[in-house]
Amino acid sequence: MLPRKSKGLQKIQMARVEKASDLLVTFSKRRHGLFTNASELSILCGVEIATIFFSGGIKVFSFSHPSVENLFNFILFQQQEFKRVLCDFSNIILQLILVTH
Repeated sequence: MLPRKSKGLQKIQMARVEKASDLLVTFSKRRHGLFTNASELSILCGVEIATIFFSGGIKVFSFSHPSVENLFNFILFQQQEFKRVLCDFSNIILQLILVTH
């Protein structure tokens, strides 16, 4: 039997990446993975989806299906109930951030 060349798939510790070059690579790879998952979810389940990432407050990356404009118009102008739920969700997230920091 041949010896293994690698340790295989292992779980990594969730901690902030400190090295700037590693941080950029990690962000890029994980962003690409999340966009891929969002795309697959929209295709497989027929849902409308939007994801937005802010990279250090400098760059904005987004994926949306069918388009960002269509989804934002839906949210802003057509569905009052959706706006209320989104506002409640935003308030919950903000409270969680304040509690954890």
